[in-house]
Amino acid sequence: MTKPIVSKDFNLEDIRKIREYNSLRHVQMTPGEIIEDTQKGAAVVLKRLRQSEKMSV
Repeated sequence: MTKPIVSKDFNLEDIRKIREYNSLRHVQMTPGEIIEDTQKGAAVVLKRLRQSEKMSV
């Protein structure tokens, strides 16, 4: 299982790839581990969104 490569456009196909990848990873995790993993990923995305908001202002 390899990390998905997403396009510059970040379209629906990219989201599908990420969901499939996470589904395969999460199959062997406990619910607590899944929540922790999801929160870590969300923190990265939120940081990038905040940075992009600052750059566009």
